Amino acid sequence: MIDLTKVRRIDRSAPGSFMEYARLQATIAEGDLMAIARALENYGVDTCELSFNELVDVIKHIAGEPNPLVATSASE
Repeated sequence: MIDLTKVRRIDRSAPGSFMEYARLQATIAEGDLMAIARALENYGVDTCELSFNELVDVIKHIAGEPNPLVATSASE
């Protein structure tokens, strides 16, 4: 079980946070499991310990669900 308290989240108040979220989404959409693992490791996820069933919960945590970032005219 992944300890989500050790996983970094996207800082919504930081400049470029929407772009960071978009890059994470694009990496996931490509479907390259190695690229997804590298991206998750950047957020502090131990991918060796990550089960496939936990993947969605970890990504939601990083993205700040249940309120994910949304594009606005002020976003980059």
